Amino acid sequence: MVGKRSLLWVGATAWCALFNAVKVAATLQDPVMWILAHHDLKQARIDPIVSPGKVSSHVHSLVGANGVSADTTTARDLEEASNCTTSGILADMSAYWAPTLYSFNGNDTFTPRPLYYVNTYYLMRGNVPITAYPRGLQLLAGNATRTGPGPTTQADNIVSFVCLNYAQGSSQHPTLPPGPCPQGLRTQIVFPSCWNGEDLVSANHSHVVYPLGDNADNGLCPDTHNVRLPTLFYEFVWGVDDQDNTGNSSWVFSNGDAIGYSFHADFIAAWNETILQNAIDECAGNLFNNLESCPPLAETLDRDASEACSATSTEAKSGSIESLPGCNVIWNGPHAGKGLTKGCDPSNVMLKPAGWRSALNSTTTSASTARTISTASAATTTSSMKTLTNASVTGTAASAASHHEISTLPTSTRAAVALLPKAGSKTQSKSSHERGKKTKKNNEQGVHLKSIPKPSEKKKHRSTLINQKKTKNQEKQFEMTSNKKSSKK
Repeated sequence: MVGKRSLLWVGATAWCALFNAVKVAATLQDPVMWILAHHDLKQARIDPIVSPGKVSSHVHSLVGANGVSADTTTARDLEEASNCTTSGILADMSAYWAPTLYSFNGNDTFTPRPLYYVNTYYLMRGNVPITAYPRGLQLLAGNATRTGPGPTTQADNIVSFVCLNYAQGSSQHPTLPPGPCPQGLRTQIVFPSCWNGEDLVSANHSHVVYPLGDNADNGLCPDTHNVRLPTLFYEFVWGVDDQDNTGNSSWVFSNGDAIGYSFHADFIAAWNETILQNAIDECAGNLFNNLESCPPLAETLDRDASEACSATSTEAKSGSIESLPGCNVIWNGPHAGKGLTKGCDPSNVMLKPAGWRSALNSTTTSASTARTISTASAATTTSSMKTLTNASVTGTAASAASHHEISTLPTSTRAAVALLPKAGSKTQSKSSHERGKKTKKNNEQGVHLKSIPKPSEKKKHRSTLINQKKTKNQEKQFEMTSNKKSSKK
């Protein structure tokens, strides 16, 4: 098998080959970007943002700081619990994670797909001043309850999938592709980049939103969230080369989604803010993983330490298992309703078909069943996930608030299987829209996720919008204040 280091560079090369061939939707000056390349770190039922201190309802694959756990909810927590990071940058002890991918086998078992590598992109978009991530900032991307396209064009642009096939040409899809994908399946997601400038966390995750317009990765920030952050973009590349996914029938995420609309991801910022801000202000062009060419990053770069960084996984990373950890049922696709056999208690699952009658002898569901959902996870889970409501933020085309939203299930619409509701659409304020018209055209249009930025054009470095260079005491007070706000809610 090709080594992890080789796979990282092969993946980067393929990314260039695929996206350089696509026409850029807008011309941006000085599109600064770099990539932090990670190897697989750990798989576990932990989610310190959605389920802090508890067992998560489904398995995640995590990279970054090796001490990430259910209890590491702040930057200081991550730094104190970790002794290395997979990012290659010692000044970055952030945590990055997304749901684990499995294959559903013909004998009703599941096999975790190997995670080849992860690329985390830092994109400086919008041709506006960019502020470094404040320490402890929590970001969510995607919608874990999404069951179909929409409700906005922007929502469709947040998540995408690429079947890597260097011989025949790679292709991008809005859902899990049919395959085969001999060089891997790349799951992609873009994060919100507009911050309210005050909160590190919020009960409904409304402290950050996506830019205005149809593009999730570029555009104007609304007046309510006028602090522009780097645009974070994940690529999780899974080994699926030995199988096809005909009719979406083989691959399924750990939450039970076999189509892919609910793919989501999380991030907790634990950067040295001074170093990150200096990199944003002083470096230019498409650096990719050539971090040595950016002095602020080069000074804290240690590739050997990154390659040696390891952690212990609490969930299987190979072999076959009888059910998805947490007993999550497959809730869409041709195998909807399966996954609760061999020991899973049908009353203790996160998602299941409406009207489920027996985990041992029935996979039949009823379209006339009342709309219900079990919010309990596996028997080891100490408590169910709390219901979250969508953020009502004027001027945003889509909000990150719906990321892990739980609500009642609508009547089954396909194969008599109950599906989770779609996220509600958001409206933009007239004032924000009019403000957007006054800006340059290139700022309004943004860049499609399918396109890589054009080579950089030199210009003066941006000034910093907000001075994020806090003293250690100010930083500690900032985290404590934000945690108090979150606990009150």
